[in-house]
Amino acid sequence: MTARHAAPQAHGRHGRHEAPRERGPRRGHKAVAIVLLALVAAAVAAVALVPQVRGALFPTATHAATKDAASSTDASTSAKSAASAKVTTAATDASSSAGEKDDSSSSSSQPSEDTSALDASASAKVTTFTTSGGISVTAPDGFANTPTCKHLEDAVAAFTAKGYHLGFSMVDLKTGRGVSYNADQKFYPASSIKAIYCTAILESTNGGAASSSDTITKCLVDSDNDSFRALLKTYGYTVYGNWLKSRAPEAAQEAYTYNYPHISATGMLNCWKEIYRYGTSGEAGASLLTGCLARTNHSALGALLRSRYTVWAKPGWYPTNEGLASTATAEGAIVFSDCGDYAIAVLSDAPSDFDSLLPVLDALNAAHGKMCGGSSALRQTSSTTVG
Repeated sequence: MTARHAAPQAHGRHGRHEAPRERGPRRGHKAVAIVLLALVAAAVAAVALVPQVRGALFPTATHAATKDAASSTDASTSAKSAASAKVTTAATDASSSAGEKDDSSSSSSQPSEDTSALDASASAKVTTFTTSGGISVTAPDGFANTPTCKHLEDAVAAFTAKGYHLGFSMVDLKTGRGVSYNADQKFYPASSIKAIYCTAILESTNGGAASSSDTITKCLVDSDNDSFRALLKTYGYTVYGNWLKSRAPEAAQEAYTYNYPHISATGMLNCWKEIYRYGTSGEAGASLLTGCLARTNHSALGALLRSRYTVWAKPGWYPTNEGLASTATAEGAIVFSDCGDYAIAVLSDAPSDFDSLLPVLDALNAAHGKMCGGSSALRQTSSTTVG
């Protein structure tokens, strides 16, 4: 490297272009040399005057160049401001669609509540209806007219407009209020099913499977496939199918032979109801399960809500379609919210696309808050990273 960047040697390839050296001055050349020196001196003087001459002859051009440079800077700043305004406007639009206040003077990006009137008390009249977008709702009378309900419809429409199929079910575990959509269609659950298998083996062994705590932890927290296979090898498939029979019969038969049985949102929700019961029972093995589910990696609901609530969750994702292993983006969870605990199951055939699913999860959480008297604020007013 040093040799390549070194200056050429005197006798290198450039040396042959050098003029032959003279042994001494010849007659007549001295006068020529004097003339040449005079010309060089004149040239140097002219060069020294160039800036002054240029300033005198081209003042307008010089100012124009300066003005152009300033305009370029302003344009760049304007472009950045416009881009920033676009992001802010998008966030404001998302907030406005959910009935939130538009406070332009506020520097806070925290979303506001849907303040539309709704009696969400325990004594409120509850109605069941289906929206024009096919979402089944059991909620206090008047929920259909709230911006929160409209935002949920919009979030589902935006997701399915991408060509994805979706099924979900969410229910408040005390009041029974909730929503569902396409809840009986079976989907490939990917790794979201691991929470169900680990619950099945812990319950069925009366907590005995806690002896495999390290493997269960890796299976749930890190979604490690080798750990899942190790558990299946140790505890088998029969416990899997038997446990699912009464909770998700559509998945039970496949579970006797297959790691990832296709399941519906209704079936998965039933499983998470049992996870909630077991997890809050104090029974043997329950604390291991809930301790893992409370800190699962890659959870969209966790990224959205864990800064505020305890969230037991297990996501699942798969980017390609390979026979039984279809594309998937899914999550099952228990959320301990400010207005009551709720279970949620969301399944889709989106190919590992939590960015697209996150607005649906956000809208479902806001819907629960609105219908149960808690926070209806959308947490994702702009891009949120799943972690």
